[in-house]
Amino acid sequence: MLTPAQIHKRRERYSSLETEITTQSANYKGRKRWKMELPLLLEKVGREHANRNKLVALRTLQLRRQTMFHFFSELDELGYKLPSIYSFREKHARVLFSHWEEAGVAAATLQSRYTCMQLFATWIGKYDMLQQISKYLRNPLAGKRTYVAMVDKSWDVNGVLADEVIEKAIAMDKYVGLQLRLIKAFGLRRKEAVCFRPHSCYNPGTEAIEVFHGTKGGRHRLIQISNDEQRAVIADCLKMVRGKTDHIGNPEKTLEQNLRRLQYVLERLGITKEKMGVTAHGLRHEYANGRYQNLTGEKSPLQGGPTEIFRTDETLVARRKVAEELGHSRLRVTTAYYGSDRASVTKNKLRKTAQETAQEYLASSSPLDAHFRLILKSLEAGLGAEGAIHALATVGVQCTELELDQWIAEFAGRTVRPK
Repeated sequence: MLTPAQIHKRRERYSSLETEITTQSANYKGRKRWKMELPLLLEKVGREHANRNKLVALRTLQLRRQTMFHFFSELDELGYKLPSIYSFREKHARVLFSHWEEAGVAAATLQSRYTCMQLFATWIGKYDMLQQISKYLRNPLAGKRTYVAMVDKSWDVNGVLADEVIEKAIAMDKYVGLQLRLIKAFGLRRKEAVCFRPHSCYNPGTEAIEVFHGTKGGRHRLIQISNDEQRAVIADCLKMVRGKTDHIGNPEKTLEQNLRRLQYVLERLGITKEKMGVTAHGLRHEYANGRYQNLTGEKSPLQGGPTEIFRTDETLVARRKVAEELGHSRLRVTTAYYGSDRASVTKNKLRKTAQETAQEYLASSSPLDAHFRLILKSLEAGLGAEGAIHALATVGVQCTELELDQWIAEFAGRTVRPK
């Protein structure tokens, strides 16, 4: 965390930047000086971590740029033609969140945009401008993100045989095939698998791998090798590359190209939400649920295991172990992989809501209205998009998260939301 002295120093720099940026943009031809000012601001402070004295990844910078440009572009379309980035006020934040809520933007996206807006407000010297996100939403639950998984995204549970898919991937691209084997065996993220350097990350003495290239937030972690599948994957990785700094990616491609190649091969094999209901990240879910079962001796709550042991000391140790292996520091986040002891309660809520809506559906002249009421009830109960999809499935309606967002956007204007 930043010290008070570091915070004070940053704020002094932000103040001097305002003078520098507005002076440079004074001669901009046109009313939208923000189009010149925002790139200048991002160039100066765009890679600063919000709370730590370090730099963020280039990907994070790219996302910040896209999101902040989105703020001003949408305001312009809504009739708020701001001349400068320093013209941004709290009323503009209120307008944007109201617009996004009416458009049915997902809670996770709202939270992400709010975080980015907080950072932007800090950069332009308006440190206490924003209130809590709930203050800008008619329905405060619309911005409440749920971390507890309601739908299992594991490949095996969804009828996708990982070994068969990996064999096909190897036939298309040996590098991608090995990356998928790493993800399956160790629960790595896609970028971590592409950046994995076996000769520097594998320690034969301790039989463990250290993951530190391509990690989220630069967080290092150690994963003990505990089965033959993991040993076989590491052996093949060591054969694939020879140099100590060589990674499990095509050496003739950049990191971005390797990541795109991985995605391309998966799409060719049908591994998408739309086609098979899973993504590469589903292998991490499969790993998490498998490790939970190996360490506790019981299936995870999401897969029907007992919930009464979820908060015992032994299970807490196991959950913390799984969290560390996945690269997370908070136990709460890992419930997005294997559920929680409240999952069964939540599922009961879903079943009850689905049954009520099914009765309304039978009596309703408009099935679409009945389905939309089910979606609203699920969201108001704090079940999130996945819960709404699960609830729809109980009344025989299948939809993806993208279709759900489109559905909400289509019918949002026909429903009075609680203020």
